[in-house]
Amino acid sequence: MNKFILIACSGALLWLAGCATSLEPGAERIRMVTAEQKAACEPLGLIAADQQLGPYKTQNSMNKMLNEAARRGANAVFLVSQGKSGIDGVSVTAEALRCK
Repeated sequence: MNKFILIACSGALLWLAGCATSLEPGAERIRMVTAEQKAACEPLGLIAADQQLGPYKTQNSMNKMLNEAARRGANAVFLVSQGKSGIDGVSVTAEALRCK
């Protein structure tokens, strides 16, 4: 019985970890800019987002980054890097920007 409960709980945790990260209010309006475009923007800091588990690692890491940019008051981001993280994860690093 204890093994069944442990397996059921482990499965539930893996399912929760694989859920999609949705965009928060304001994050859907953030646009990506080029290096030339970012020259006319105010920098608000770097953001690193990482997703290790689940089937939507790339989308989740991008959504986490956009959500954090929105929290900082950004209306644009410049993508610095995107790649693998850990054994099977995805990491995104971007600069949050406020552009006119």
